[in-house]
Formats: sequence, structure tokens, C-alpha cells
Amino acid sequence: MKVAQTFEKHLQQVCFLPEEIDQQGVSQLLDKFEQLGNTMLNTAPLYFLIDYTKSQYLLMTNSTLEITNRDPREFLEGGIPMLKSIYQPDDFRIYNEKIFPVNLRFLQSQPQAIHHEFIFSYNFRIKHKNGNMVPILQRGCYLTSPVTGQPIYSLGMVTDISPLKKDRIIYQTIERRTENGRQLLEENYYYPYEEDSQLSSQELRVLGYMAEGLSSKQIAWKLNIAENTVNNHRKNMLKKTNTKNVAELIAVACRARII
Repeated sequence: MKVAQTFEKHLQQVCFLPEEIDQQGVSQLLDKFEQLGNTMLNTAPLYFLIDYTKSQYLLMTNSTLEITNRDPREFLEGGIPMLKSIYQPDDFRIYNEKIFPVNLRFLQSQPQAIHHEFIFSYNFRIKHKNGNMVPILQRGCYLTSPVTGQPIYSLGMVTDISPLKKDRIIYQTIERRTENGRQLLEENYYYPYEEDSQLSSQELRVLGYMAEGLSSKQIAWKLNIAENTVNNHRKNMLKKTNTKNVAELIAVACRARII
């Protein structure tokens, strides 16, 4: 089977797959996510289970009332189309075209037998019944077909992060459960609105000096700002360009003729 490039295309493909997942394995994984949620203070996680082959929710807990003021039965009856109807459109575009394809490519690079060991996280906004957009964090894993490696089920938990999330940046991570906790394997930043990803004039000045080989202390002296401010500009530029280090940042900036 040809691998889908977006979430929506994936749903179109897997609807033809037979169900090949051990239901006992699903229950065990849900128990693990519930234990994780119980360790989070002052939160009431929502637990979910999605069957991609039917575009339906098989489980949606009552916490959806607290997060969206919607009865969980609305999701159980409406399925993924119901979720999409309240998903912030720009955030869904990022998930559909960027986040889900990254997850698929990662799964392709790993043996199917250990797919369930990876935790995929990202934040997005959904519409509350009062019209407000609520920022939430979703953490979950995929159960995949032993034959094709394609995700068939998605399960995990969702938490309201309104007290913590004030910007519009989408943060994605891929982790693996280990005996000592969790290992971060990949992280990415996405900007639904292009203006948020543009480098500011001050960031461009800092970047120019970085390209000349100046240290943070030297740049701070030239711009008459604190060294910590220079370091914060560097971190923000790495996020905006999805680069991992200064060398990669300068290379991307040169290719884009920013500097």
C-alpha cells in the first residue's frame, strides 16, 4: 500500500483495511496513559480511542465536557468529522499537511513491533461551545497494522493547557518510553500564521553577527543588550526556522538570502 502523505488521505486509505489489532493490547495501552494522566496535578485529562478504519471514536471520556462543554456522545456519534468541525482550521492544516506526515515517516523508520512504544505529542486549538478557542495538548500513540505498518488506532489523552499556552506556535515531539522514563527523539515547531515565523529586525541583526562568528557576549556589547537577550533571540530563531543548531540556522538563512 502506498503511504498517505496527509492525515485525510490516510483515513481514505485505511478504511479498506481489515481490523488487525489485539483488543487486549489496546486496553493495556489505555491503562498506561491513564496512569500517566493521574500523575499530572490540577488537570483532568480526556482519554480517547480512535478507529481510523471507521473514522470513529470508540472511547471519549467525560472530560470533554470540561474542555469543550460538549457531551462525549457528540464525538462518539460524530466521529472524526465532528472533531474536524471544531478544530481550529489553521491548526488542522498544520496537522494534516505536516505533523501527521512526520509521524508516518517516523513510524516507517521503525520496526512495526515497537510502534506502540512511541509517544506522539502536539498542541492545537479547538472551539469551545461559547466560541472561544481552547489550546490543548494531545499525547498518544498509534497501533499499526502488522502487515502494512499503517496506523489503525490512535489512543491517548488530551489536556487543557490554557493557563500555560498563550502563543499560536504548535510544538510537536516524538518520544520513546524507556525504563528510565522517556527519551526525546524528535521535536518540531510550526507556525500556522506566517507572520509569527518571520525573524524580527533585532533577530536579523543578531543573526548577521552570528554569521560573522561573534560570540553572544560580543553581540550583546555591539547591540547594547543583555547577553541573555542574545541567547533568547538565538533560541527563537532556531524555533522559527526549525533548525537544530547555529550552523544549520546560518545555512538556512543563507539559502533563503536572509543574510
